[in-house]
Amino acid sequence: MNVIARAQHGIDRYHPGDRPALDAFQRAAFGDDALQRDPAHFRWAFENVPAADPAGVQLWVCQRRDRAGQDRVVGQQAGIPFNLKAGARMRRASWAIDLMVAAEWRLRGVGPALSHTHAAASDVAVSLGISDAAYKAYKSDGWIDLGGLPSYVRVIDPLRCAQAASYRGRVSRLLAACGSPVATAASLGFAALARTRGLHLSEVAAFDDRVDGLWSAVAPHHPLIAERNHRFLAWRFDHCPGSGNFRRLYALRHGQLMGYVVLRTERWRDTPVGVVIDYLAKPGWTGPLFALAVEFARHESLAALLCRTLNPKIGRPLASIGFLCLRNGLNTPTRMMVRPGPAGEDMTDLLGNRQNWFVTAADSDLSFQEIGR
Repeated sequence: MNVIARAQHGIDRYHPGDRPALDAFQRAAFGDDALQRDPAHFRWAFENVPAADPAGVQLWVCQRRDRAGQDRVVGQQAGIPFNLKAGARMRRASWAIDLMVAAEWRLRGVGPALSHTHAAASDVAVSLGISDAAYKAYKSDGWIDLGGLPSYVRVIDPLRCAQAASYRGRVSRLLAACGSPVATAASLGFAALARTRGLHLSEVAAFDDRVDGLWSAVAPHHPLIAERNHRFLAWRFDHCPGSGNFRRLYALRHGQLMGYVVLRTERWRDTPVGVVIDYLAKPGWTGPLFALAVEFARHESLAALLCRTLNPKIGRPLASIGFLCLRNGLNTPTRMMVRPGPAGEDMTDLLGNRQNWFVTAADSDLSFQEIGR
């Protein structure tokens, strides 16, 4: 029996009877007001997820016996199952979230055992926004490090953004340049060109089945992308706690849906900014979509438009309308790691190339915290 197998002793899927012991662990590990302890969030993220795991809720708990002979929870690993379009096939995948181990049980194999158990439940396991402790646990269990997600920033009000960033030197000059009259003119020009081509933004209260056609048209152009059909988008944005904070914008051309963007207003060091939580556009329409989104943000008196995304096709369109690419993010890098499960080992080469991935803040739990925190 290897180290992982021995450490997996006492790890089981969550069942309602675990709630009192798990709640005590989560209160100590995450805090009294933690999202993990919110019943509404639990129902949405684990019980109502569209691509539900037939084996049950993707939350694993590790229990160990204390000196008093009582079993108590000493670690947890959660997952959000989703459908991954990988090459020409749909595969069962899961976002790894909320790996946490009690301090006295760290470096004793509990973390790697939890992540290993989670990864074995799907064809592919993926993690975003990884803490240092979780990174070490995943790395020791054979996960592939894909680096970080870039943050793209389009400055609309240079003065407010410079004050919010409180940067000095080169980055401050770059921020100012992104908000220069030349960049503004370029952005306005692209927005005008988009409107000339018949494209306009229309805000909708909720997603509808028009996005199914958009998904079918876009999916073949991305080697690795989480499913974004109507069922998923309705769950992700329309039925989630806090759904009223999202602005859903359709990009329409002669009545046809060419793309969408989901925005949320956040505060970046007390400065209101627009954050692109998710987007999708037909080939050739990403630049016009973002050009109109910038003008929408300008009309809303937002100081900047920000977007965290991994998409090899987006750099040039965004640069042409004045976006600055911060490869290490605004505060700290947003790490991404992936691990094929036993049924997904044939995809190792595909999964291990970051140029194959399309990822936004709508994936995993990236958008559960605001960008300024």
